[in-house]
Amino acid sequence: MKSVQILLTMLFSVIVNSVYAYDFEVDGLYYNIVSAADKTCEVTTGDHEYSGNVEVPSSVQYNGRILSVISIGTAFKGCGNITSITIPNSVTTIGKGAFSECSSLASVIIPNSVTIIEADVFSDCSSLASITIPNSVTSIGESAFESCHSLSSITIPNSVTSIGQYAFQYCSSLASITIPNSVTSIGQKAFQYCSHLASITIQDGVTNIWEDAFPNCTNLLSVTIPNSVTSIEGGAFSNCTSLTSVDIPNSVTSIEGGAFYDCPLESITIPNSVTNIGSNAFGHFSYYKMKHLTIPSSVTNVDTNWYSGSFANCYPQDCTFGSNYIANSVRKDSIVRLTLMEDVTNFSDYAFREAEKLDTLVSLATTPPSINNVTENQKASLKVFVPKGTLAAYQAADVWKEFWNLQEGDGTTDISPLSSHSSCAKEIGRYTITGEKIDRQVPGINIVRMSDGTTRKVIIK
Repeated sequence: MKSVQILLTMLFSVIVNSVYAYDFEVDGLYYNIVSAADKTCEVTTGDHEYSGNVEVPSSVQYNGRILSVISIGTAFKGCGNITSITIPNSVTTIGKGAFSECSSLASVIIPNSVTIIEADVFSDCSSLASITIPNSVTSIGESAFESCHSLSSITIPNSVTSIGQYAFQYCSSLASITIPNSVTSIGQKAFQYCSHLASITIQDGVTNIWEDAFPNCTNLLSVTIPNSVTSIEGGAFSNCTSLTSVDIPNSVTSIEGGAFYDCPLESITIPNSVTNIGSNAFGHFSYYKMKHLTIPSSVTNVDTNWYSGSFANCYPQDCTFGSNYIANSVRKDSIVRLTLMEDVTNFSDYAFREAEKLDTLVSLATTPPSINNVTENQKASLKVFVPKGTLAAYQAADVWKEFWNLQEGDGTTDISPLSSHSSCAKEIGRYTITGEKIDRQVPGINIVRMSDGTTRKVIIK
């Protein structure tokens, strides 16, 4: 029994010594020798927790020798009473988690001798309000500043080429961020849940906006995307619930799944450089009323599923489409105005009958595209606009010639008032809004066809 007690005592002693292992102590700081030959050392943990204002010297004297301090290990992790730290230019490496959970640490200046900010270095430093990253740093590690809730601003120098995943996650006071054009990669969720992040500027030269880079930034109002970006990857801005507008440059060729999921974008214009729009790229969890939507014929790959599709649960009012295929990927029952782009030649698969709220149809094509599936009521009531100089061609084209109110123009103005009609134009037919022919005025909306080919809507009280 006694031998067992002795063995347990020795084991406990080994554990304690391993937890607080250090080679020497000078002026309250603990050190380990890195290289005896090079006379270098690093700051480490010791018998007592660090607190207050800590100043790390550039060199220390030990056993009659001067050693350079070149690194900081996990020396200060969990030291909740440290308020400031001074790091000398001799330090080239700050180890993983070196200052994590220093909840009272308010400011840090990193010397320009440091090239890498390792993982978790300042994570959970909840009082850290400002930090200067020198232009010697090339990499910001995983979770490096995660949950620094007081960090309101940070400048990423253009020496940085990579930002690790979760690097700034939960930095809830961060108001703006600029991604320099030196950055070639950003890890997943690098800026997730930055709830006060209002603006993001991505400098020209950046080619990708990375997967899940800025999700759940609920206060994000604006994003500047440069012409150098070719791909917006999956979930990049998902659940940014204050983002109402974004300009997508015509350098972008692909918008991946969930890129802008649940973002309340009022107007979306897809440039004609885009060929792919992934599942739920602009989708919503539930009903969302959108003002404007423009999708060109360059888009050849889009998810048409109403529940997981590229525009799932989007209910646009004013749509401009470049092809049948694209148009059929978007809900029809909310569309009030529909514009067919200049290059549309065949729109015959589009079910106009499902566009129950459609009021205005505009064709920008000089040659009448083929259309079908138009109801008799729509032929009677729709305001239809075609390019100037093409009216005769449309009046001779199948289906188009059956529209009662076919006129030249861009549809930005309503049907011409009576005073603008030819003085000799006479009423040649009168119909109800449902297309039923009547021989006299009836209360409600009357559709009146004139002898000059125009149509009027008349309200009879």
